[in-house]
Amino acid sequence: MRKFIWLNPVVNEMYGKETLEKHLAEKGYEPVFCREDHIAAVKEKYRSALDKAHTYVADVRCPMAADYIKEVYSPDFLEFPPIEPILLHCARELHERLSCQGVLWIITPCKALADMGNNIGLPETRFCTWKEFARLENIQLRGKALDESPIPPGFFLGHEEQAVVLDNREKIDFYFSEPSRKAKKGMVELLYCSGGCHHGDGV
Repeated sequence: MRKFIWLNPVVNEMYGKETLEKHLAEKGYEPVFCREDHIAAVKEKYRSALDKAHTYVADVRCPMAADYIKEVYSPDFLEFPPIEPILLHCARELHERLSCQGVLWIITPCKALADMGNNIGLPETRFCTWKEFARLENIQLRGKALDESPIPPGFFLGHEEQAVVLDNREKIDFYFSEPSRKAKKGMVELLYCSGGCHHGDGV
């Protein structure tokens, strides 16, 4: 059975695309890539959600951040749209394209995204963090520390004038701990790990 693997941009940047592909080939894995522009598609879904909203719309690409806010603050001025993270859009495209050809591995930067992916139940598709996968396949590579994420904060800036960027837990706590906040329309970009997914628990 063929083994396909999709690597998220953070892992590619931290460990080097050519080095990764060499080690993966030795283990019998075939790297695969998306053909569709899921970044543009997800941005369009958020624009549509904002057009229909009466207040702020939460960026739910980071499940840790969205779940934390729901559990701790339950804000009444924030709508959580049912929009899947870009990574899951990629997985669905690849699953459809490679269906019945082999097993597809989707490598995530954090456990929360891996859990979310596995919970949607795509047949012959497995989601796991890079750390979990490297341990499973005994791949010993030292990744470089990244000063900035290849998917940096600011996903909505330049597209929505009312975008608020909260790119770590401290900023989230400060923002949602304020005693009152008027219901305006706008996007609230949310990242739990400071500065982006390059600080996720899976890389």
